[in-house]
Amino acid sequence: MSIAVVLAGGKSTRMGHDKATMYGGVERLQQCLTEAGFRRVVVLCGSSERKKAFAGEVMVDPPNIDGLHRLIPWIRDKLQDDILLVPCDAFLLTVEAVKRFLEQAEHGGVPLDDDGTRQPLFAYLPQATRLDEAANSVTGLMEAIPSVELKEHAACFTNFNTQNDLSRLEREHPPR
Repeated sequence: MSIAVVLAGGKSTRMGHDKATMYGGVERLQQCLTEAGFRRVVVLCGSSERKKAFAGEVMVDPPNIDGLHRLIPWIRDKLQDDILLVPCDAFLLTVEAVKRFLEQAEHGGVPLDDDGTRQPLFAYLPQATRLDEAANSVTGLMEAIPSVELKEHAACFTNFNTQNDLSRLEREHPPR
């Protein structure tokens, strides 16, 4: 299968804690993606200082790239393969959700979360997919990629940016 790229280079300033270490962290995502059939799981870690925090295949963001909307085309060019993006705050992501999404997004797609909001940081980007590289945001970059509705797995494609988001996570998905 393709390559999964875990986006773990953010500063997590709105959360106040490194999201790459929460709820099983990047390690849980690496395991989930491997079990879903990915032959490579690459962690995009941000700065070189963060590289040692992660196991497996880890890449440092290039210093001359400013913004995730520029980083995504760079990583696609670097890896030259079909790519599934996964943010490090994909706390609810499951193997089954990944498999269902890939089945429905065979030619590329952006999943909808349980609120019906497009989540471009979970996009599946086959190599032939065209991105609007002139865009000035990730949303603009992914604008032409079709949305994929995954009713029973929609919550799995939620990301969490603030303490309020965490409160909702703990309320709606208590630990078992």
